[in-house]
Amino acid sequence: MATASAIGNLDLSGMYGGAKEPTKDFGGLTRECSEALNKLSSRQSFREGELVYTEGELSTGAYIVRQGKVKLVANSSDGKALILRIAGPGEIIALSAALSQRANDTSALVVEPTVVSYIKSQNLYQLMERFGEFALRLAQELSNEYSLLCQELSTLGLQRSAMSRLAKLLVGMTENAAPQSGRVQLKCALTHEEMAQMIGTSRETVTRLLHDLRDQHIAVLKHDVLTITKPDSLRNLTN
Repeated sequence: MATASAIGNLDLSGMYGGAKEPTKDFGGLTRECSEALNKLSSRQSFREGELVYTEGELSTGAYIVRQGKVKLVANSSDGKALILRIAGPGEIIALSAALSQRANDTSALVVEPTVVSYIKSQNLYQLMERFGEFALRLAQELSNEYSLLCQELSTLGLQRSAMSRLAKLLVGMTENAAPQSGRVQLKCALTHEEMAQMIGTSRETVTRLLHDLRDQHIAVLKHDVLTITKPDSLRNLTN
């Protein structure tokens, strides 16, 4: 597996609430470097449900998400799927495979209408040789991916129960939400199946656990609206 984002630290802001994100560049670069990057990349547009790339196929380059959302999915031989990350504007995907020119570790499935910039592997190398800042930025991206992957493996492998993993996912969703009168409410577009694929369990288990949280008056998911009535109690369930 590659390119993972730890459960509870997922950037899911585009999956609930807020306005649609504007087109976003790969930040932190000088104007000269950004112009060179734009010149050596090509824009591609995808509709919801389309694949940007497929797991197992030989990587020929990396992609910067400019607009929209893409979920990275790893599939097992028995048909099970695990969502490793939901990438949004300004994030780069398939970087590790592109630099090592090996097969993709995941499939990239478009969640909503999306625009990406595709950079061929040889152009990545050219930019890295020409701009030290670009090479440093890619090194930082790879370091972050490794750190987040370690966190997710720890969560999936060592977390004691499916409830603790689900609680950690829900707590992560609320990181940027402002509480009102002691509770947090936000729009959640994730299905029970997608939640299950994020925490390594079944859809039926997620449905049952959400019912348990509702019965305990801790959290309620109804009509794509997630309401956390007892944030501290939910946070305690992550331990």
